[in-house]
Amino acid sequence: MRRLPAFLLLAIVALPAAYAPELHAQVRRCTGPDGGTIYTDRSCEAVGARVAPARGSQVRPALPRISCQRELRGLIQELGDAIHQRDTNRLAGLYHWTGISHAGGYRILERLDAIAQRPLLDITAQRPAQAVASIDRVGFTGWVSARDIPTAAPPRPPTSLRVDQAGTSGTGRIETVFALRRHVGCWWLSL
Repeated sequence: MRRLPAFLLLAIVALPAAYAPELHAQVRRCTGPDGGTIYTDRSCEAVGARVAPARGSQVRPALPRISCQRELRGLIQELGDAIHQRDTNRLAGLYHWTGISHAGGYRILERLDAIAQRPLLDITAQRPAQAVASIDRVGFTGWVSARDIPTAAPPRPPTSLRVDQAGTSGTGRIETVFALRRHVGCWWLSL
C-alpha cells in the first residue's frame, strides 16, 4: 500500500476542523413582522425579525375568538361583554358571516365597530307576536274536562335582539336590531 505524503495527510485531518462552523451552524427560530415563523442561521435582527419564545412557552397572538353559543342567554352575555369592552373582534366572533362577500364583510365590520364603541344601555330579545285564542263562554255550563280548558301556546323562540345604546355625545338613544340565526347548533347575530 502506498503512503500519503505527510502534508497531504495533515491537510485531510485539518479539513473537517476548517469547515466545523458550517457543519454546526445554529438554526434560529424567529418571529417575523407579520407574526409568521422564520428559520435562519443568521441573527433574528439581521432578517428583520425578533427571537421567538421557546416552544413550551410560546404565546400565541390573540386571534378573534369565534364564539359558538348554544344557549341564547350565552349569546346575549357575550354580546354585552363585547360592547362593554369595546372589542370589535369579539363582537365579530358572534356574527354569522356565511355567504357574505368581501366588500360586504368590510361594510358589516365597520357597522360592528361603531356598535362596539357606543355605551350599552340594554339588550332585549324580541319574539314574534303570538296569536291568542279566545273562547267565549257564557255562564257556568257544568263540569269541564281538562281537555276543554284552553292552554297557552308555548312561547316562540326569539327572532332578534334589540341593542339600545347611548348616542355618540351621550345623549339620545340608538337602537340596533340584530336578527338571530341558528347554524350548526349555535346562535349567531346578523344585520
